[in-house]
Amino acid sequence: MSHSKPTSSAVCFDAVFRALPGLYLVMAPDLTILDATDAYLQALLLARDAIVNKNVLATFPDSANVSHASAKQNLEQSLNHVLRHKEPHTMPVLRYDLPLAPEKGGGFEPRYWSTTHTPVLSGEGEITYILQQTHDITGQVRQEQNARYNQAQLSMLTSATHAVAWEYDMAQDRLYWGTGLEEVLGYTSEEMGTGSDSWDSRVHPEDFPAMRASIAKAKESGEKTWAGEYRFLKANGSYAHVLDQGYIIYDEEQRPIRTVGSIIDVTRSKLAEQKLQESNSRFRHLLEVLPHMAWTADAQGGSLYFNDNWYSYTGMRQGQTDGWISVVHPEDSAEVLTVWHQAIQSGQMFEMEYRIRHAHDGSYRWFLERGLPMHGPDGRATMWMGTLTDIEEQKQALQALQQKDTQMENILRLSPAHLCLLSGPNHVCRYITPGVYEVYGNRHYLGRTAREIWPELQHLGFPDLLDQVYQKGDSVQISEFKAEVDRFRNGKPQEAYFNFKYQPLLNNGEVEGILISAVEVTELVEAKRKAEALAQALQHR
Repeated sequence: MSHSKPTSSAVCFDAVFRALPGLYLVMAPDLTILDATDAYLQALLLARDAIVNKNVLATFPDSANVSHASAKQNLEQSLNHVLRHKEPHTMPVLRYDLPLAPEKGGGFEPRYWSTTHTPVLSGEGEITYILQQTHDITGQVRQEQNARYNQAQLSMLTSATHAVAWEYDMAQDRLYWGTGLEEVLGYTSEEMGTGSDSWDSRVHPEDFPAMRASIAKAKESGEKTWAGEYRFLKANGSYAHVLDQGYIIYDEEQRPIRTVGSIIDVTRSKLAEQKLQESNSRFRHLLEVLPHMAWTADAQGGSLYFNDNWYSYTGMRQGQTDGWISVVHPEDSAEVLTVWHQAIQSGQMFEMEYRIRHAHDGSYRWFLERGLPMHGPDGRATMWMGTLTDIEEQKQALQALQQKDTQMENILRLSPAHLCLLSGPNHVCRYITPGVYEVYGNRHYLGRTAREIWPELQHLGFPDLLDQVYQKGDSVQISEFKAEVDRFRNGKPQEAYFNFKYQPLLNNGEVEGILISAVEVTELVEAKRKAEALAQALQHR
């Protein structure tokens, strides 16, 4: 690849690359960062000027965060593997924490990433670039962690059978505490006390009014049982979430005289429930605040949920999860269903591009869909999560760029100048126009060095001339160079004359290649010869 001064097409390619929805980073073989997508910079809280033209390993912050040092070491190992074996390498799940804003308390937020490095090879099999593709899989990792945590908590709950037995004599205002008091709440009977205030004073102040009202209501209505959940102060100063259940005994006049019950510590299940609710809430909130359309599905592919962006764009009824294929372009629907069914069967993530109808004007826009399976302990997919990113503008830009490239190719082919582009210090041919074949015949040009292509020119100093242009950066012109041209490809070459120009191609002031142009001046030479012959004839009269 020639790193010449960027053309308008190259600038377009830069803009397209930076606008890609994925997290991509491009490096040179010496690990110097050349560019990154906007999505990459946004996800990792980086500025382009702060990392471009720097060694990727030097961009890690000097902090005490353990994840940064570990991430740097793993990254270096992966890149060394790519450089050594010239093959793609996917890193193990990587933890790299991101700093929190001061208003959020500072510190770092744990984040998890999946990263793959892919080498881009030249025609000679050498690495010219390394492409890094990264996915933020924090949500997946946290969900797996929460699932393992919840499972452990539920397992512990099912084996917990101990409780605190109690009995309350209402006439005497006396509480009797039975087995389990010290084991569950940490008190001895003496420490706990015998009056009703021993219970009242230890119920959390925020929960006490509701519990007292609930007990009073049960007594007034003649209920035989009462149950409530509240927080109770333990001997160690912490509050336990407890489930309190009592059986109310009445006298002959239906007046409550005694209550017998038990207290069970449900703190672990309560925390697990709260964490699960918080996790679900954060998950739903994350999907709603995404700038993309998002969805979830069960393990069999049944749609469970679409975020508001989906309903706003497609016009489907809020909450409707079936019939989504109806808004996909008819020409794309078969492929979409095929890819989706294959992903369900394989349990592997997928990506595909297709068009979706806009509800407001009926037009279709291109979207990039990514689907990711969530796995259970047995490794099987338990559900799917996906996003749809609008790539219509990137598609249009790429099509326009391709049209421009085609137009430029046609212009160069019709140009009277024969062109040849040589890259690097070895002068490897990267591009030629058809006219070069007329001058030098059907040889192998692309991917070969100038010495290999034109061995017959070595004795004329041709390689030295190229070295001079490349090393000094000076243009060289050769006028009226005589050559044999096979114009009609019939093996009968004809005498022709060319003006050659060897021009260095610069990138940031550095020579990266040579553009050779040859313009035929045979008619001009012949006309000049006729004029000279006529002038000599007139002098001899």
